[in-house]
Amino acid sequence: MLMGCGIVTAVPLLLYANGAKGLQLTTIAIMQYIAPTLIFLVAVFAFGEEFGRARMIAFPMIWAALVIYSVSMFRKMRREG
Repeated sequence: MLMGCGIVTAVPLLLYANGAKGLQLTTIAIMQYIAPTLIFLVAVFAFGEEFGRARMIAFPMIWAALVIYSVSMFRKMRREG
């Protein structure tokens, strides 16, 4: 069973690494932010995971920080190029 768990873990990671070779880094970065958010939304709405007060505060703060960071990067890119 232990070897089977290793294979089940390794195969998706190898497929992801192989697929990521053809993508731009910005695309991979966006996927790294969107995937956990989608998993979180599925957990809350499909599986009934508890969405407590701490998560109600933390979730928008994470996305607000991402927006602030992205806006500053876009402004910097416009000035440079």
